[in-house]
Amino acid sequence: MHRRTRHALWAASLVVPTFAALVCSPREARASNVTEVPDNGSEQMGRGGAWVARASDPLATTFNPAGLAGQPSRVTIQNSLIFHHTCFSRVKAAGDTSVDLLAGGDGRFPRVCNDVEPAFNPQIGGTLRINDRLGIGALVIGPSSAGEKNWPDFVEDGGGTLRAAPQRYLLARQAGIILFPTVGVGYEVVSNLRLGVSFGWGFAKIKNAAATVALNSGGQTSDNDVRANLQVRDYFIPRVSAGGLWSVSPEIDVAGWYQWTDAIKAVGDVGTATSFYTAANARGDESGVGYGDTIFSDCGTGRPQDEGKCGKGDNAKVKLAVPMEAKVGLRYHRPRVSLEEAQTQASTGKTYRRDPLANDLFDVELDLTWANNSAIDALEVRFPSDPSGAGRLPVSGINSEIPPNADQPRQYRDVFGIRLGGDFNVLPDRLALRAGAYIETGAGRDQFQHIDFAASQRIGFALGGTYRIRLGKDPARTDAIEIMAGYGHTFFADQTRTDRSATGIGALAGAPCPGDATVTGPNRCSDGTQRYRTSWPVNLGTITNALNVINVGLAYRF
Repeated sequence: MHRRTRHALWAASLVVPTFAALVCSPREARASNVTEVPDNGSEQMGRGGAWVARASDPLATTFNPAGLAGQPSRVTIQNSLIFHHTCFSRVKAAGDTSVDLLAGGDGRFPRVCNDVEPAFNPQIGGTLRINDRLGIGALVIGPSSAGEKNWPDFVEDGGGTLRAAPQRYLLARQAGIILFPTVGVGYEVVSNLRLGVSFGWGFAKIKNAAATVALNSGGQTSDNDVRANLQVRDYFIPRVSAGGLWSVSPEIDVAGWYQWTDAIKAVGDVGTATSFYTAANARGDESGVGYGDTIFSDCGTGRPQDEGKCGKGDNAKVKLAVPMEAKVGLRYHRPRVSLEEAQTQASTGKTYRRDPLANDLFDVELDLTWANNSAIDALEVRFPSDPSGAGRLPVSGINSEIPPNADQPRQYRDVFGIRLGGDFNVLPDRLALRAGAYIETGAGRDQFQHIDFAASQRIGFALGGTYRIRLGKDPARTDAIEIMAGYGHTFFADQTRTDRSATGIGALAGAPCPGDATVTGPNRCSDGTQRYRTSWPVNLGTITNALNVINVGLAYRF
């Protein structure tokens, strides 16, 4: 086989943790960030994400640090179980000259879905009330998004024979962790006006796997495809959040929040598996699979002539922008007593605290959200190259090199959302029930649809509650245990691009250019296609998503 006919490279997209929040992104809840869904925390999620003007528990550290001012001291541990189900019904492009026996005569492949395994998204934090005006908070959270996604490597055709799964060029595995430890401070600068700021230091470890085609011309088969596993990490992802909360009147609160997160700039290596999608390996006989890894100096080939080509590792460079986000919120709450009466009580020794469960009959909030998803033009994935643009790292088991540019285009749009939710205190200072809903515009463009992030329009509904157990009978004491629970469901519009002549995302390919085309530049071919890409798309078809979130939590007030 010609030395250019087979290549390994990572073609999957990276989940960010937006942990970007603490994380991952890989991997905290965000406003309208395409990598996440509303929202972190039992209280916040149970209100459909309409919470920025309430900001009444330790999650305010990230989602509106102004809300730290006036909160009681509290520690909390909560966890969301996130079930994200994605399915892909691929359609073979009209110009796809590969030989794939899984496709029917009409070009349609069998529908495939990821394993529905729960992702764990913990929220661990605390607030400390310094005085009536000053509060500080600390928080560690994960992203409000799917965690590990496992797609099948092989599926049965109509005759019961196992063949390479049709989504393999987009994604085979997705896993990782992103966390954002965050500290914040809120201060009531003048009566009823609170401002706050927080800083987070995020870190991410991401693992993804996908396949690349071996040939970039007619007649290629899945037997020659290469499976690649990318592992990268970034241990410093700075984030800054700022917010304001103005109690315009005893019943009306107005709030705003802004968050900036640096791009994830991760380094790592790629492991390759040649002859992975063969009938023998599908039956469990992996003796013919050839493994390599760029963490080794010789790139795992074992050939003396390759010694030193991969150096000491860290040959993969991955960059993913994390969108800026902003929210504005308007909250109406019906106090049980007037603010003046509460302040009078405070002057007599009964300290006034921002405590909606004790102080309000009910509240309702409307939030408007924005996320700068257009900052994600592509997931940038790079490997070493020579001045001509050819790859420099060899692949174990075959005479080939890893393509240097494995970028995955996305060209997302900014996302705007509306959230509406509220609480009703069934039993004063004891039991609150809540509900909410939200709708967001889609970030994705049909041409670049993918199975990594759910980028279509979303509509979500949620409900939940808090039960407080007071410790002691002295009304001046705040000691209490709080038990929280919430449930949310998100509906996604289907992503559909079934015209077989449509353009889309090409698979990463072994040969630099398709057919008789020649290289005309570091990243272009004479037929106008991108170097190291197939001339046909592999993302045509229909993508469906559904998501359920269950949150439970416990807090101690003191």
